[in-house]
Amino acid sequence: MILLAYLVESLFFIPNYSLSLPQIGGGDSKQPDYVNLKFKKTYGDSFEGSTTWSALAKRTRGYELVDLVNRQNFYSVDLDIGTPSQTITVLVDTGSSDLWVTGSDNPYCVSVKSNLVSSTNKFDCNTYGTFDKNQSSTWSSNDTLFSITYGDTSFARGTWGQDKLHLDDLDVSGLSFAVANVTNSTVGVLGIGLPGLEVTYINAPRNRYQYDNFPMILKNSGATHSNLYSLHLDHPEAEHGTVLFGAVDHSKYTGSLYTIPLVNTLKTHGFSDPAKFEVTLQGVGIVANNTQTTLTNTKIAALLDSGTTLTYLPQALVQVIADSIGARWSSRYGYYIVSCRAVENSDTTLVFDFGGFHINGKLTDFIVETFGNVCLLTIIEETGSNSAILGDNFLINAYVVFDLENNEISMAQALHNVDDDQDIEIVTSNAGVASAVTALGYSSTWTAEPSTIETFAGDIFTVSAGATANYTTAKTRQSSSDTESNTASTSMNRKNLANMNVPFTFLYSFPLLGSIIACIL
Repeated sequence: MILLAYLVESLFFIPNYSLSLPQIGGGDSKQPDYVNLKFKKTYGDSFEGSTTWSALAKRTRGYELVDLVNRQNFYSVDLDIGTPSQTITVLVDTGSSDLWVTGSDNPYCVSVKSNLVSSTNKFDCNTYGTFDKNQSSTWSSNDTLFSITYGDTSFARGTWGQDKLHLDDLDVSGLSFAVANVTNSTVGVLGIGLPGLEVTYINAPRNRYQYDNFPMILKNSGATHSNLYSLHLDHPEAEHGTVLFGAVDHSKYTGSLYTIPLVNTLKTHGFSDPAKFEVTLQGVGIVANNTQTTLTNTKIAALLDSGTTLTYLPQALVQVIADSIGARWSSRYGYYIVSCRAVENSDTTLVFDFGGFHINGKLTDFIVETFGNVCLLTIIEETGSNSAILGDNFLINAYVVFDLENNEISMAQALHNVDDDQDIEIVTSNAGVASAVTALGYSSTWTAEPSTIETFAGDIFTVSAGATANYTTAKTRQSSSDTESNTASTSMNRKNLANMNVPFTFLYSFPLLGSIIACIL
């Protein structure tokens, strides 16, 4: 499985997510108001070879460091397309915005006789299904070409069209999609990102246009009333995560939801609106031994990227974080390292300030054990850029609402172990989440990449008590049935590389986006 490969070495087994039947809620069944997708999490070093966490935990220890490479984070969904219907598996992607499926005439398929592709590069396309346009009586081509290339050199080329299209019981037949008659990827993609990433716009310098992609079709069909979705990753050992289209589940966070705007880091490249889920990180601090220390208050553009396992911060900021916890750089490991015994019972908290509210994460969420007493700091230096990528080890602490209608993000401190509880607010207008609070720093946003990161400057610890959660009391809402798992998740849970547990992730955004943009700039 090569699609959406993230070409940065990391130290994790990679989660794979399969989709259960969507829950459609609200009014009567014919006019639902939201769509709730719940994902089963499995782990592995490939989409094909993934397994459950319990099975993975039984594997023999002793993997070589070089073997543990973060290739991709993904989850899958089955679509029924055409008349009669053909079932095809695709990956859901927050970092792209188009749906494409593999065509039955793809020369990379073993079943297709073609000299265009060597036999060593072919694969079994029956595993995830292909779409045969000639076998569907309802297929309609619009005779325009589709083309997309990803960061791992995988690509898809084909033709746009429409057909009957169902996600389980949900009819999304109005959605335009492409059939790739040539692709070196084993599986297609359902993109649910911002419209600025649609290939009809980003790959078309002339006559560019945007169309209604999957989240917008849900709204137009009445399945939802708003073009937004919320994401709850839950704790690393949880069996499920959820994405909720058209609604917010208040049971999955504590405190208030705070709203901040997306920032447009691509404006100088001709983008009139944001194309990535980037917000302003107003500052970073640390709390250790009841002492609060502001590490920086320099405004940084930060990508909320659930397809990246780790967190990336500017080099100067990573260095002061490392110094604060007694970590040192190791050229052998290529990471900052620290004694596991020094941090395993640590109550140190990292504090991320978004302008009037905080998202807090325990230091141990950003620590991974290698071998013996050596632990790695999994906050990585973002070389060559004073920007940030907030990956899964940050996002497990946040409940995030992606508002594609208003180019806004709402966030709150996440609660864990709340799968059986629901307090759903259906978002019925274009105005966003009515119960969300506009953050105090809403209008004080990133405007340009800073030339330097000022360290130990300012004070981010001036927010109200209700705008920064007590990590130890806010992280988990425990039921009697969750006692055992909760105990595991609130301790350090030292992560051995041969027995790695990784947060549920929603899917790829930055590496994919970067490669698409690079193709047109």
